[in-house]
This record gives sequence, C-alpha cells and structure tokens, in this order.
Amino acid sequence: MKTHPFLNSFAFKHKSLSIGLMVFILFTALAQFASFSLIQQHLISFYGVEPEDISMSVLAMYAGIITFLPIQFRLLRYFPVQKYFITAIFIGILINIASFITHDIVVFIVLRFLHGLAVAVCVGGMLFIILSTLPGEKGALIGSSFLFTAILTTAVIIGILSSWVAVNMNWNFTYYGLIALQILAIVVSLFIFQPKMILRSFPLYQLDWTGAFFFANFSLSLAYVMIYGPRQYWFSSHAIRLVALFGFVMLLFYLYRQATLKRPLIDLRAFKYGKFILGLFLLLIFYGIKDTINLIYGYAGGILGWSAEDVVYLGLYNSAGVIIAIWISVKLILKNKLFAPKLIISGFLLMIVYNLWMYFSLTPNMSFTDLAVPVFMQGIASGFVFLPVMIFTMSAIPKFTGFTSIIICAYARFIATLNSISGFYTLQLHYNQEYKEGFLEYLTTDNQNFVQRSSSYQSLFLSKGYTADQANALSNILISKATAIQGQLLTNRTIFMIGAMLMVFAIVVFLTFIIISKIVASKNQSQLAV
Repeated sequence: MKTHPFLNSFAFKHKSLSIGLMVFILFTALAQFASFSLIQQHLISFYGVEPEDISMSVLAMYAGIITFLPIQFRLLRYFPVQKYFITAIFIGILINIASFITHDIVVFIVLRFLHGLAVAVCVGGMLFIILSTLPGEKGALIGSSFLFTAILTTAVIIGILSSWVAVNMNWNFTYYGLIALQILAIVVSLFIFQPKMILRSFPLYQLDWTGAFFFANFSLSLAYVMIYGPRQYWFSSHAIRLVALFGFVMLLFYLYRQATLKRPLIDLRAFKYGKFILGLFLLLIFYGIKDTINLIYGYAGGILGWSAEDVVYLGLYNSAGVIIAIWISVKLILKNKLFAPKLIISGFLLMIVYNLWMYFSLTPNMSFTDLAVPVFMQGIASGFVFLPVMIFTMSAIPKFTGFTSIIICAYARFIATLNSISGFYTLQLHYNQEYKEGFLEYLTTDNQNFVQRSSSYQSLFLSKGYTADQANALSNILISKATAIQGQLLTNRTIFMIGAMLMVFAIVVFLTFIIISKIVASKNQSQLAV
C-alpha cells in the first residue's frame, strides 16, 4: 500500500478524518496565540502594567512565530514527525505552566516569544502536511482556506471561552483550558502521524540559525519601537532611538545573509516580480484597515458599556461572514481562476461600504442589531479579499522560491498589525486632541446649549440634595465625559473615512496594474505575431 511521509497508514487511508484532526491541532496552536486578545484588561490588572506591555507580549509571540516559520518548513524533514510535534506541544505546555506561575511582565514577554517558536512548529507543520495530502493547485487552495479561516475565526471562538473564564473565575484559569487542548493535540499526534523517519534526514548546520537570530532581534526591536514609540514621542526618546538603530542593523545583517547564502531562509528574488509586490501592497492595506473592526469592539465595550461576552457574540457575526465568504471564494476560484481578481475588487468595495456605513451611522446609542450588520459585512469583505489576495500573491513567484511567499506574507501581517496598533493610537491621539480643542470653544457661558445643559445637570443634582458647589462640579464632570465620548466618536468616524479612502486607492492601484498588464501582454503577442 502507498505510504505517506508524515501520516501513518490508518490516517492516510482516512484522509478526511486526518485533515479534520490536523485542523484541530492547528486550532490548538492558534488558540495559544489568540487566547488573551479579548481579555487584555485582566492581564493589565494582574501584572499592574500599561496596555502597551500586553500588546508587546502579543506581538512578541507573533515575532517568535515568524522567526521560526522558515526554519520549521525545513526542520519538519529532519525529525520523525510524531516526536517532532509532540515535543513542540509539550514545550508549549511547560511554557503555559511557567506563564501561569510568573508575575513578572518581562518574563511573561520572553515566555510568549518562546511560545511563538513552539506554535510555529504546529502552524507551519500542519499547513505543510495538509498541502501534502491534497496535491496540486486544488489542494493548495483548499489547504490555504483551512489555514486562513482558522486564523480569522480562532480569536473569536477562543475569546468566547476566555471571556467566560474571566467572568466566572480567575482569568488565568484560561491556562487550564489551553493545556487541556494541548494534551488532546498530543493524543491526536500519536494517533495519526508516522512514528519513524520516512524522508532522508539532512544535517542541521545547513539551516540559517544566524539569520533567524538576526531576524528575531529585528522583529522584536520593530515591535518595541512601534508599540512604545507613540507614548514616548518617537525618536525624541533615547531608548527608542537605540532600539530602532539596533533593529535596523539587525535587518541589514539579515538581508545580507539572505542575499549571499546558498540556502537562505527567504529567496529575495521574489521581489523581482511586480505581481508579488502588488499582492504584498494589497495585503498591507487590507490588514491595516481590517483592524478598524477593533474600533467597533472598543466602542461597544467602552462607550456602550457592553460586557466582554456581548462583544465576543458580536464578533461571531464577523466570523460567520468570513467563513461564508471564504467558502464562496473557494468554490468560485476552483471553477475559474479569473474569479480571483473579481473577488478582490468585490471585497474592497464591501470594505468601502462598511467603512462609510460606520462613518455615517456611528452614534452614542447604537444597538446590537445596528452593529451586527456592518460587522457581518466586514467579515464577508475580509473573506473575499483575504484568500484571493493570498492566492494572487503566492502564485506570483516561481516554485523554486519554495515557501518564500508564505513566509513574507506572514512578515507583512506582522508589520501591518504593528502599523495598525501604532497608527490607530497616533490617529486617535491626534484627532481626539483636535476635537477636544474644538469643543472647548463652545463650552462657555456665551453658548446657550452649554448653559442649558449645565443648568439642567445642576438642577438635577440640587434636587438630590447636593450643595451648589457639588452640583456645579458634578455638572462639569458629566459635560466633560459627554464631550470625551463625542470626541472619540468623531475620531472613530474620521478613521473609518480614512479607511474608505485607502480602500479606494487600493482598487485604483489594482485596476491600473491589471490594465497595464493586459496592454503589455497584448503588445508582446503582437510582436510575436509579426
């Protein structure tokens, strides 16, 4: 009977079951990454730190994933796959136990980076093996759809569970659930993977460990600069300048090694292809603007006062939209590859509608139904853009570049996430200040609306038994709170408008590229005909 290099005979015979189990392992790995995304306030309180420190821990894990991802694709061929995954998952369990015990944020950030290395083994390995069980272009499309659907929906699914834990018990009991998933993943690995080495093993010295070291330092430095930079006024801070310089040097060393080594982690020749660069541009724009969904979640929790569970349930509408859109995308692209550009344009158009919808409808008293529709639409748009753009980008370079396209796309996601964290914070800081100063012009006794509102509040507090001075102070507090809410709403609306404009720009660039490509192709055919 035909054997598979990674799956045992039973698993290879029952491919559908095996793929489902591998998706479970993939989900388990992604759960480690997404477990704290919706309960960050609990981590802030537990460690007594700033929000930036928790963001750094999240991105440190992401840095670990993308650092080890190119090594993992080759390391998978060097060890018996069953022992390889079990070891990685067991290390992840130990790191979760250490994270549960520690109360030091620096140690926690280091552990998150190390956990990213272990997660990269499972995420990259599962993608590689799923693709190997589904050979050909159809397999690549279906395998990619599994991965990208899991990436976009895991955060919400795990968010429901972690939010329930945070509300009903100590938040760090979340680790019990994560460890339970990891134990099940170990059992699944024993059940479906080859216990012995089938492929020929290669020496580990051929792997670019030095390049990985350079990239790890660069990615962590970039994360530090982008996360802490806005709060420290960027390069006016001595620490930011030093870390930025160090990160830039590490990047130069990394790129030099990739350009000169015989077996680099990534093939820099990929950047010779215009279609690949265009795909990266579309991914960066999409990833950056897609994160405006976090403004809605923040608005629902901060301004509307929703519980964490309600925010997560809202996120389910987004996940449903993603799953439906990716299913449609797979069906259409399998039928005809020419549907991919149409899906991309349709997705960007829906993103424009979503951003404009929020721009015109954002008020201080929106209901769940008011938000569910645009959030669902954003999920549909994400599904239409995400998978087709990834396929568009990965198919733009020759096969001899190996996994370069997937790795660089992961780099792009990391950079776009940092940009959205830093960019949205900076934009909100700027526009909140601008609108606050604008409101101050009207908070005077010359403005009748202000006088009437202040008098109304003071009368209310006087009727409750407060003194005149207390009523006046409380009135000013309520007016200040109301103006802060209005300032945040106006800021969010401005960011949604910026998002819509960037999506329009992306469509224009994409259509221009398509038109120019067709013109060039037509000229080449004419010259060949002559």
